[in-house]
Amino acid sequence: MTETTDKTPQNPRNVYELMENDAGEVMVLIFAGEDKPVNPTFTLKEKEKLIEITRSKNDIILIEGLQPDTIEKIKNLKTLYVCEMKYNENPEAENEIVNAYAATVKKKAVEPQNELPKAEASQEETLAEKARKARENLLKKNNSNN
Repeated sequence: MTETTDKTPQNPRNVYELMENDAGEVMVLIFAGEDKPVNPTFTLKEKEKLIEITRSKNDIILIEGLQPDTIEKIKNLKTLYVCEMKYNENPEAENEIVNAYAATVKKKAVEPQNELPKAEASQEETLAEKARKARENLLKKNNSNN
């Protein structure tokens, strides 16, 4: 798998290349950010067809325009390798690697569930059952007094 940006970007620094080796590991080549990455992570956003690489708390890079076969490969990754190169105006000059690191997949936030956990649900049923029985007893008493 080798994928590059489809469109000519307005800023030539917004270019990326994705590559896969024989072991199925995927690396993205990008131009370096200003700061060193701190605890880098990545998230695949399938609907948006992009990878979000979080270099640090306030530094996020978007790799957009992913092809369907690339998305399928990235869905199964736990690690995305990132190679950041120094931007050079001269296309003939050799690119210098500034940062190379492994970004781990960011765990998805667990969505809140509307259902009660089983322990709470059984307790809820017990309370509902008790209320039903108390109501029945009250109705019986009222009927027997009439």
